[in-house]
Amino acid sequence: MGEKRSLNLKALCPGAPDVIWDGSELDWVRGGERLYFRGVGLKYLINDVFEAGWRKLIEEYVPPKGRYDLCLILPCAYGKPYSQSFIHYAIRSAIKDYLLAGRIHEVIVTNAGVVPRDLDECWPYCAYDWNPTHETKEIKECYTKVLAVRLEAYLRKHGWRYSKIAAYLRWDSDSWRAVKAVAKNLGLSIPNLAPKSVPGNELEEASLNGLYEDPDLILITKSALNALRDGVKALLT
Repeated sequence: MGEKRSLNLKALCPGAPDVIWDGSELDWVRGGERLYFRGVGLKYLINDVFEAGWRKLIEEYVPPKGRYDLCLILPCAYGKPYSQSFIHYAIRSAIKDYLLAGRIHEVIVTNAGVVPRDLDECWPYCAYDWNPTHETKEIKECYTKVLAVRLEAYLRKHGWRYSKIAAYLRWDSDSWRAVKAVAKNLGLSIPNLAPKSVPGNELEEASLNGLYEDPDLILITKSALNALRDGVKALLT
């Protein structure tokens, strides 16, 4: 065997700067290494980074427009940032007129905490993956309780910024359980605009005939998106 030689690929790029842009202005939590939080368990739910992001959300954050007609609580998505995922693309397309008019503030609920849409490109919210297929009964219960604490703190601080609050979440999801608990604690009306069921053929179509498996596909079926559009219209008319 011949002698192994390492390639000096930088020699192919004379004069090119090492760093042009490092995205540091998108670090919601600053300092330390930008880790990718892939996993399921307590350390991927409660850790120094997610806690620092949550505290900053409560202590420093101000939504871009200040006040909105509606806070719409949405699920997280495997694709990051959420706004580039196909599920969020479909949801946003259904209510684009209200979004473009600046009437709705989208808030995503997730193991990483509570993430306003305007932060979804920021680290650490663009760099994690919580795979629900690995959840246990114990971690699901913990997720629900922790999310409820985080969401309740967010709404206690920022709830006055919204004329109305609604959710668009699967009725059988732990996120919806957390939202219901928060609504009860705060005495709020938070309707869920998602349907409880959809025709099977629509779900099959949304999954590309079984190519994709994601419980939240129910939210991008024709019936569900129509329910979302009609529900938002009813709230904002």
